[in-house]
Amino acid sequence: MDNRSFDQPPIQSDELPLDLQATARSYATQPVPRPSSAETAQLIHSLLTEAAFHAQDTHDEENNHLWRIPVLARWRVYLLGPWFWIASVLLLLAGILLARSLSVSDLITLLILLLPLTAVLGLTHALRTPSTGLRAVEASCPVNFAQTSMGLGLALLAFDSLLGLVATLGFALANWAPFWSLLLAWLAPLLLLTAISLPIALLRNVRLAALVGGLPWLLLGLLALAEQNGPSVARLFFSLPQDTLSFSSHLATILLSLLLLIALTAFAPKWQRFCAF
Repeated sequence: MDNRSFDQPPIQSDELPLDLQATARSYATQPVPRPSSAETAQLIHSLLTEAAFHAQDTHDEENNHLWRIPVLARWRVYLLGPWFWIASVLLLLAGILLARSLSVSDLITLLILLLPLTAVLGLTHALRTPSTGLRAVEASCPVNFAQTSMGLGLALLAFDSLLGLVATLGFALANWAPFWSLLLAWLAPLLLLTAISLPIALLRNVRLAALVGGLPWLLLGLLALAEQNGPSVARLFFSLPQDTLSFSSHLATILLSLLLLIALTAFAPKWQRFCAF
């Protein structure tokens, strides 16, 4: 072991053997990299993502960590704060209270419009850029941040479904609409728009998710409310299922959306490296 003091000056190239002097000079003339802060942040992001992906790949495949998703998603839900949930309820109530002068059919249309729209807007808000250090903490967990974000999205979906169940029960008790018909009418687009918006928010950005999942649905809903009299294509998306074909299409949409959400959650470790955050 070298016992020389650390405060001694470095060895000059002239003191090296002749066969090493040329090598030392070539190394000394090499340019010193000076990356910018943006390049450094991008490198750290890539390293964290690859490290988390490699660590989860080395785990035993039989060791299933899916049961830990609700535990980690619970903290993400807690970080949203109480005002997020209050605003979601107020948005739904405000739309219904402002529509007190509308007919019952238009109230049903408004409910079918607002429930999926609230889910899409809630996802875009919850999956926006997280706080500093949160992604590094999630990357060190057995469950990757893509699965945690999926768990958060499913928690928001359950909350919106609970609001819809309460509203549907109120409509049914007031004899305004059959319970199961109204349930299928808003549950099918709620699950479908969530299944579309959630992967877009993770793989691209939340603005694109809101644009793809929320804007067309909002325009269709406003068009259906404007065309109160007479049949229209827009009103077909906001009408209650009445026949076997309509019931079957709603049930098929619900089933396919659930399968897509389950597949996205189960196979999140395979596509988390493509996430945009």
